[in-house]
Amino acid sequence: MTTGRIPSPEIAALLVSLAVAGCGGSSQGCIQCSPVDGRYALEFGTGMTPGTCQGVTVTLPQGPLDLTRQGSELTGTLEGLTLRGTLYESNDFNLLGSSAGSMDGGTAGLESESLTGRYVAGVGDGGVDRLIGDWQGNFASTSTGGVPRRCSVTRPFTATRQ
Repeated sequence: MTTGRIPSPEIAALLVSLAVAGCGGSSQGCIQCSPVDGRYALEFGTGMTPGTCQGVTVTLPQGPLDLTRQGSELTGTLEGLTLRGTLYESNDFNLLGSSAGSMDGGTAGLESESLTGRYVAGVGDGGVDRLIGDWQGNFASTSTGGVPRRCSVTRPFTATRQ
């Protein structure tokens, strides 16, 4: 039976890590890590909001995305939400964060979000570093009877170092 609950952040992070590892990444973080630290301006590609989001307020984050790296471990903040993840030798990365208390279904709005993608170093003197990939947000809204409605939205993104 599906409860509509979003998995714990630890399980979600494991799933994201396995997905990246299956796409040419490694299950181990980078040893010779790229300098991804910094502030990035986000731009989202177009996409359709699923019909399951009807009645749910869906708002894409405006940014900026701030990243810090300690070894292969990444920590980011996006509109006050802390994201944690891994940078791999291939420059692929994943980040995942969830809102406090949202796993109980008590919070309307963005419950969790993830970014998976790749760091692309700027080329030449005027080159600007970028992140490219997919953003996914899981949203909830309160409804009559106390049963929250949930939906998931995915958009491609590009983030340019500021």
